[in-house]
Amino acid sequence: MYDKDIDKDLADGFYFTITYKDWTGDKLLEELLHYGISAITLDNTGSKKYGLRACVSQITPDKMELLEKRLEIYKQNH
Repeated sequence: MYDKDIDKDLADGFYFTITYKDWTGDKLLEELLHYGISAITLDNTGSKKYGLRACVSQITPDKMELLEKRLEIYKQNH
């Protein structure tokens, strides 16, 4: 979604910004919560863009497969 946080480059690997169609961050967050996936809306970070900011730094490697499965189910349903 963007490559800078104000005027600084974003760190790769821990935080991801995501969007879906023309949904607001609130709508996308509401949908993802049904799949056990949480994030914060970009407007909470001061952004004017729709979307979410998700952090994966606390997901242990053994949980990545579970996240992948949840995202696959989300994809199938949308």
